[in-house]
Amino acid sequence: MFEKPAKRRWTWESPNGLTRSEIDHILTNRRWSLFDVSVLPSFDTGSDHRLIRAKITLNKKNFKRDTHRPAPHKIPTFKSADLESAIESNTWTLFEDPTEDYDHLVRGLLKCADASRLSQPTTIPRLNAHATALLEKRKAVKLDPNATHLEKVITGKACRVAVKESLRDYRRTKLLEAAETKSSIKRCKRDLNDQRNVMAALKDKEGKMQSSRRAMENIVQQFYTELFRSSTLVPRCPLPPPEDLLPILESEVGQAIKSMKKGTAPGPDNIPADLLRAGSTALHSVLARHFNHYLRKGMIPDQWKESKTILLFKKGQREDIANYRPISLLSVVYKTFTKILLNRMERILDDYQPVEQAGFRKNFSCMDNIQAVTQLIERSREYHLPLVLVFVDYKKAFDSVETNAVLNALAHAGVPSVYIRLLEQCFSDNSTIIQLFDRKLKIPIERGVRQGDTISPKLFTAALQYAMSELDWEDKGYSIDGKKVSNLRFADDIVLVANSTAEMETMVNELNVAGLKIGLEMNMSKTQLMWCDAGEVNLAGKTLQRVDSYVYLGRELNMRNNIAPEITRRRRAAWAAFGSIREVTDQIKDPALRASIFNASVLPAMCYATETWPDNETIAKAMRTTHRALERCLLKTSRYQQWHQGLRSTELREKSQLKDPLQYMQRMKHRWAGHLLRRNDDRWSLRVTEWLPRNKTRPLGRPPTRWADSFTKYFRQRGLPHWMQVARNRAVWRSCGPR
Repeated sequence: MFEKPAKRRWTWESPNGLTRSEIDHILTNRRWSLFDVSVLPSFDTGSDHRLIRAKITLNKKNFKRDTHRPAPHKIPTFKSADLESAIESNTWTLFEDPTEDYDHLVRGLLKCADASRLSQPTTIPRLNAHATALLEKRKAVKLDPNATHLEKVITGKACRVAVKESLRDYRRTKLLEAAETKSSIKRCKRDLNDQRNVMAALKDKEGKMQSSRRAMENIVQQFYTELFRSSTLVPRCPLPPPEDLLPILESEVGQAIKSMKKGTAPGPDNIPADLLRAGSTALHSVLARHFNHYLRKGMIPDQWKESKTILLFKKGQREDIANYRPISLLSVVYKTFTKILLNRMERILDDYQPVEQAGFRKNFSCMDNIQAVTQLIERSREYHLPLVLVFVDYKKAFDSVETNAVLNALAHAGVPSVYIRLLEQCFSDNSTIIQLFDRKLKIPIERGVRQGDTISPKLFTAALQYAMSELDWEDKGYSIDGKKVSNLRFADDIVLVANSTAEMETMVNELNVAGLKIGLEMNMSKTQLMWCDAGEVNLAGKTLQRVDSYVYLGRELNMRNNIAPEITRRRRAAWAAFGSIREVTDQIKDPALRASIFNASVLPAMCYATETWPDNETIAKAMRTTHRALERCLLKTSRYQQWHQGLRSTELREKSQLKDPLQYMQRMKHRWAGHLLRRNDDRWSLRVTEWLPRNKTRPLGRPPTRWADSFTKYFRQRGLPHWMQVARNRAVWRSCGPR
């Protein structure tokens, strides 16, 4: 196509410099977009291949250069004194229209940010002086007509080695600096990353793979337009007249800003969270004045209804768009406002929730539900009681709940109507921007709560409770000392409990109908059944999949209450956690710092939810063995070297300075048991732990090890009162615990 002389055609040179061939090419499916293809002989990469350049014609309107490199992640810093001075000297005018007012507020904040921004510290150069000098030498050798081919090869090889070593040293230095300052190693690795993953292909509705950018953008736009489109009509409940509200105080603004994480990504208005964190009384006063203006007007700025959405891959096939979680990047000023509203409504919303809901509530955790379910399985196995569990999974629950259902739930919970009207403003006429490549895809939002907003989890759990409050399940479920437990929830993770498949089938279908009324649809492929006997449960005419085990809130459960599969998962998690820090720990010479990083990263992954495990020698041996293997890797030794040097495990422990895993597990379990027994809100984790079936005799024979056996044995051997009695006294319980 493009004729060139022989010296401009060859692309590869043999190691001896005698053979030159044209073996590198550029492929395209748009032949007429090419203007020219040629070799760049003057561009020296140190390789035996020459660089090829193609000149192509592109639509400038739709083209944007994409190097697949991550955007530089620099967190701006601000001087608090300069920021306060700039805010005090700036003129802050309140405009009648909230949208116009917010535009003026943003311009003022950005102006103050420029006046108080600190210069970024000089970073260490990625290439050291030796590598830079060799690059200059290679350039000189390339231009020297008297240089031999061997000199060019040796210089090029030396350059490649020096650059590689320099980049490796730079990475080691930055990681070691992060470890010594106890900053996030994960964030440091992200900043050092030289490339980012992009979507290479997506499946369309017919299951065909699409790899062109326009086709992939169309798939994303269609998927999220349908996802965020309202599909269920939910009538609005009438609201009472608005009440008189106390104005927002400066202290409330300060408390909301203080709760924000450092380095939070800015929203569409480009105001960083660190700017608000650097402010003090003057900034809090300005924001409080504008927030009170919006409260009095009962309106919010239109800018708060816009957001940017990033897609985070969860798990599964990367080509399936359903395997991505949309996270909204919202204005941090808006999130400050909703955080203030949440702080005012939190007590009302928490009181609205039953004890079955453990998600996003103070003094509740996922450990409550894990404890309750494992204790149910333990009792049913020991006393041979029938038990049916169904683990419910909703399709895109947070993104599909209807807005009117959320607002009705807030009214049903007793939230003041002025807050409900403000949140209604936040939900109406919303849109978001998703940018995969060069085009910005605008998606209208008609339903769902925005993931990325601190108030969203509370709004979702309120809507779920509003739907489930219509279920008449007082006489359904599993009887625990005269009171029946029918379900346990952690946000949208729900497990249904029954003692027969017939009752379970009724419950799961009733829950499905209640969920559909607010826009929630069950995922048939992930809603699964565990049953200690033969039987089926049908949902909307389809049989639920029966499984022998299920991973619930990160803990693998099975009807045999067998811990072995979960131990295997903890081992994998521990090795994965160690792999993420090994690059750092291999460089650290200080054993105390190295042990601190290991204990903070690996031990929590290895011992997750071990508070709910029984204690026996098999479990102890498995965990001890895994920890010792990790310890040897940390010390860069092997089992053979340990044996050859005659080192005992206690001597390795002195060198590594790591925490003992069994003592760590015992302390965690002891502390959890104390917290559990001191609860006075009648939650199911405590009720099931204390429960012994009254109308059923335990079969003959030694039962499997129970969760509470270690406590019972310890207190009985020492002639102390029953452990449940002692645990209710914090001071005495601490004195009886492991050191």
